[in-house]
Amino acid sequence: MKGINMGENGKKSIFKKVLWSMGAVMTGAILIIEISSLLLIHKDGQRAQELFEDTIDSYGVFWENKLNETSRMMLSFISAETGALYSQLCNSEDKLTVETAKLQLRSQIADMNARQGYELVTFVYVPDRNIYFSVDEKNTSYLKSQGIKENVFDYIAHNTIASKDKWSVLYVQDTPYLLKICHMENGYIGSLYPAGHILEGLYDQEENWVLEMVDRAGNTVAHMGEPYKGMTVSYDRFLEYTDAGIRVTIGSGRLYSNKGTGVLILMGAMLFASLLIFLVLGRQTRDVFEPLEKLRAAMENYSGGDMDTRLPVVHDNSQIANLFCTFNNMADQIAHLKIQVYETELERQRINSNYLRIQIQPHFYTNILNLFYGMAQMKDCLSIQKLALACGSYFRYLLGRKGTFVLLQEELKCLSSYVEIQRYRYQDRFEARISVEPGLEEQAVLPLLIQTFFENSLKHNIMRVPLLQVEVTVEAVETEKMKITVRDNGIGFKKDILEKIERDESIEAGGEHIGIQNVKERIRVFYGQTAQMQIESVPGNTVVTLLLPLMISKGGLRE
Repeated sequence: MKGINMGENGKKSIFKKVLWSMGAVMTGAILIIEISSLLLIHKDGQRAQELFEDTIDSYGVFWENKLNETSRMMLSFISAETGALYSQLCNSEDKLTVETAKLQLRSQIADMNARQGYELVTFVYVPDRNIYFSVDEKNTSYLKSQGIKENVFDYIAHNTIASKDKWSVLYVQDTPYLLKICHMENGYIGSLYPAGHILEGLYDQEENWVLEMVDRAGNTVAHMGEPYKGMTVSYDRFLEYTDAGIRVTIGSGRLYSNKGTGVLILMGAMLFASLLIFLVLGRQTRDVFEPLEKLRAAMENYSGGDMDTRLPVVHDNSQIANLFCTFNNMADQIAHLKIQVYETELERQRINSNYLRIQIQPHFYTNILNLFYGMAQMKDCLSIQKLALACGSYFRYLLGRKGTFVLLQEELKCLSSYVEIQRYRYQDRFEARISVEPGLEEQAVLPLLIQTFFENSLKHNIMRVPLLQVEVTVEAVETEKMKITVRDNGIGFKKDILEKIERDESIEAGGEHIGIQNVKERIRVFYGQTAQMQIESVPGNTVVTLLLPLMISKGGLRE
C-alpha cells in the first residue's frame, strides 16, 4: 500500500511538476508577449508623438513664413527704392499729391491684405501730419477700428520702434493681436493679425485639441478648445520673428490609444499565444506602421514641392485618421493662401501687375497741370471746362474701385477721354479713329488694356512723324473670340524689342515699354492659353493684335 501510495504520490508529484512547468512556460510566454506588445505600442506612441510634433512644427514654419513675408512687404512700401508713395505722404507739401499717394498706397495695402489673409489689418500713421488710415478686408467694426487706433497710438508713444523688432502681442478691447510696426522718416506702417485667427488654422473641433498662444513667459494670450481632466501631452512651438508661440495639448490616450491590446493578450490562452502574436503584429502593421509610412512619404513629397499630395480619408476616430485629416487640412490651407516660398517670383509679378495697372505716370499728370496753366493765361475758360470734364472722367475711371475685368464700353470711354486730353496738348498733330463691331460693347476685358498700346504709339511717335494716325478696331472673329487691333504709322518697334516679345522674354530693362510688359503678364495670368498678343512692326506701319476670348454671352457670363 505504501508502495502504491508512493507511486500515486510520485505520479501526483510528476503531474504537479508538469502543470507547474506548463504554467511557468505559459506565464513566461504571456509575459514576453505582453512586454513585447507594450514595447511596440510605446514605440508606436513615440512615433505618433513625433509626427504630432512635426505637424505643429510645419504649421509653425507656415506662419513664420507668412509673418516674414508680411514684414518684407511692409518694408517694401517704405523703402527708398520702392516707397515713393509713402515718401510723398510723409514729405510732399502738395495736398493733391498727398491725397493721391494715400489712395494709391491704400490700394497697394489692400492687395497685400488680400494675399496674406482677410483677417490682416494694416495701418499707416504719420503723426506730424495727423494722417492715419487702416485697411482691412473683413470690415472691422467702428468700435474695434477705434480701439486698434488708440492702442497703436499708445504703443508707439511708449515704445521705440525699429524695423528689426519682432512681432509683439497687443491687446485691443481684450482681443489679442500680433503686431509689427516699421518706422521710416516721420511715419509708421504696421500690421496686426488676430491671435485667434492663427489658432483657427490648426484647430479642428473633432480632434479635441486644446490650442493656446503663449508669450515668452508662458502666459496664455489666446485659447481654443476645452481643457482635459486627465493626463495630457503638450508641445510648445515658439514662432520665429515673434514674442509668442503655439501650445497644443491633447490627452495622452490619443497618442497611446492601443494600450488595451496588452489586456486582451493577457486574457488569451497559451494555445492562442502564437496566433495573437501574428494578429497583433498584423494589426500594428495595417493600422499603424503602414499609415505612418504613408504619412511620412506624403510629408516628404510635400516638402519636395508636390503641393497636390493628399492622404486618403479614413472614416474612423483613430489617432492616425486624425493625423491624416490634420495633414490634409494644413495642406489645403497652405494651398488656398498661396504663400509658398516657391511662388515668390509669381507673387512679385502679380504685385507689379496690380500696381502698374492703376499707376498714374507723374509726367502725364504734370503735363495736364501745365495745360490748365496755359489755358488760364489765355483766359480760355471754355477749353478749361472741357478739359476738366475729360480729366474728371479719365481719373474717375483710373482711380475707381474695379474688379478684375471691366466692360469694353467703359474701357473705350476712358480711352476717348484720354484722346481728348491729348488733343489739347498736341492739337492736330495726330488723328485717332475708334471703331467697335456692334454687340461687343458689353464684353469684359482687363482694364487699361487698349489704352496702353494707344499711349505707347503717342509717346514714341508724336514728335517723329508729321501726322500720327492711330486706329483702334474691335471685331468678333473665329468662334467666341474678340480681336482688338491698334495700328499706327509711326517709326515702329526696335528689332531687339520685337525679338524679346517673340521669345516671351522680359522687356522692362531701362524702364521702357513697361506698360506692354504689364499687359503681357496680365494676359498670361488672367487668360492663360486662351488669349494671344502679336506685334508686327515696320517703319510706317505698326500693328498690335490682341485675340481675347468672349467672356459674356447673351445669358450672362460664359462657363
